[in-house]
Amino acid sequence: MAEFMGMDPAGVHALIRRLESGKSILAGIRPGLEAAIAEAGADWAGAGGITAMHRAWAFFHDSQADLRWRLEVLQQVLPDRPLGLTTVSLPFVSQEQAAAAGKRAGMTLADALAAHQTEDTPQSWAKVDAALAAAGLDETRDPAYAAAFLRALGGVETVHTIFGKWMDFHTAGPRRGLRAEIWATAQESLGALATAFTAAEASDRLPAGWRENVLARADPATLSAIVALARPSGPFLNEVGVRQFGSRATGSAPLMMGPDWNSVLVARAYTANPGALQKLLAEHEEIAGKLLRPQLVKGTGTSEFPALLATALGRALDSGIGSAATRERAWINLINAVGYDGTENPSGHFASFENSPINKALAKNLTPYLGELARGQIYADSPELGLVPSGPWKDLHEDVAARFVGALMQDPETAKTLQSDFHAYVRGLDIGQAHPFSSDPAERADYTRLSAEAGGLSNLLLGGSTYAEFNDDEFNDLIADAALLPVTFGLNRLFKDASPLDSTAVDYYTNGPKDAVGDLLKGRLDAGTPETAGVVAERIIDFEVRELEKSLSRHGHDALTLEDREQLWQAFRGRLYPALVKALEARGG
Repeated sequence: MAEFMGMDPAGVHALIRRLESGKSILAGIRPGLEAAIAEAGADWAGAGGITAMHRAWAFFHDSQADLRWRLEVLQQVLPDRPLGLTTVSLPFVSQEQAAAAGKRAGMTLADALAAHQTEDTPQSWAKVDAALAAAGLDETRDPAYAAAFLRALGGVETVHTIFGKWMDFHTAGPRRGLRAEIWATAQESLGALATAFTAAEASDRLPAGWRENVLARADPATLSAIVALARPSGPFLNEVGVRQFGSRATGSAPLMMGPDWNSVLVARAYTANPGALQKLLAEHEEIAGKLLRPQLVKGTGTSEFPALLATALGRALDSGIGSAATRERAWINLINAVGYDGTENPSGHFASFENSPINKALAKNLTPYLGELARGQIYADSPELGLVPSGPWKDLHEDVAARFVGALMQDPETAKTLQSDFHAYVRGLDIGQAHPFSSDPAERADYTRLSAEAGGLSNLLLGGSTYAEFNDDEFNDLIADAALLPVTFGLNRLFKDASPLDSTAVDYYTNGPKDAVGDLLKGRLDAGTPETAGVVAERIIDFEVRELEKSLSRHGHDALTLEDREQLWQAFRGRLYPALVKALEARGG
């Protein structure tokens, strides 16, 4: 390491701005000072004229350039999300030194390639490999070194040539990307060229036209190698992602083409740059659908792709990545891409979620948006309540959301996770803060809105269960659990001041109805009579109201009036009946 330095990036940026202000002040003063010196002539008392001012301006300018260079180097070598103090090695003390070293390394590689093109032997290619390795992964991360290294190659065609010949020499068969077993080999040599290209591109130091040329003319194997072996900028990675995942040639292909390692490598690059994937999903709705189509998720012919895609999606949708607006738009595009009408058909996107790690990766990040999804269900059925989803969520169709949840529920463990998250959300609503039969109209309205939101999540679970692949016991458990969400937590919170003994009774009695509803469902499903779906739904709702009445009585509350009972029955029916019937009909109940 040439030297040790400590830098706070935000503070350095502020210092660069202050240096720019100083340059502006000096530039503004200089014309007047020069005119005054000229006018004074021999009478000017100062020594050196405006030389000192020029030196000060040059100091500010050179300091800015040096600080920018150091920041650019750090951006290439620091971890994506450093925790605490991080140290890195910087091979050069200045960008001039870096550029001189880069030029020498580039000329060495260009000479080795020229000799190989003449001799065309394994020995001559070994010298090209050696020159690539000698360029150094640490050194090529330096943007000044990288830019000089690339310029010394003589033109962008040399980049195409080196990548192409490296693939020819080290890989056999169809050009569908670097196989996993040669990633380490590629990193040691070809990685230096990939790193130089991405470091120069990210710092805007690429020779003019190179970026556009590579994106337009490089084959998929070259592009996937560049982004996988190096650290590309978000915009460059996303242009590669659009090209790779938007192509019909990705994933499933004629058997003779072999596994699609290009898609694997691009997915791998996104695991290291989740912010870029978030922007890709938010800005390219069509790519969200193509990225999750079964021909790609299940069709690369590799075991690596589904796991890498799940990791990349899980990180991209994490609440700590990107802006809230970008993250929400990414979610909306994903939900629309998966939840369309017909997605559950054999050729639809549901196939991507069977025995897939993607389900859990998405479900774990969905929790912050449960309220929006619940309000979407309510707004579709009862817009008069004024519970309107915010921002882009308002335009998300309630059936699309239900089918998306159904896709996630193809995995039983993910279904349990969603049930648990939905329960936690309803607990947080604190339904008991408002009594359904309060003499205060505002309190009754609060209860209606809170219970409606709980009902919205019930509908979402019920809608998802329509499409989930459950056995009868799993189906019955989920339906009973979802149908009783508003009732269970309404009761528990209604009696929040109960003694410990009373609270135990509440838990006991609210678990009992779940078993009873499950028994009712089991009896009807075993009978195999699809025409009874509506009857089963009506009986479940009757049962819910009776349970509420019994619980009120057990805790010493006044009995419901006929009007109160009818109000509750209509509320439960309005929230649950359509989704219940649809789920039961789909199941054959």
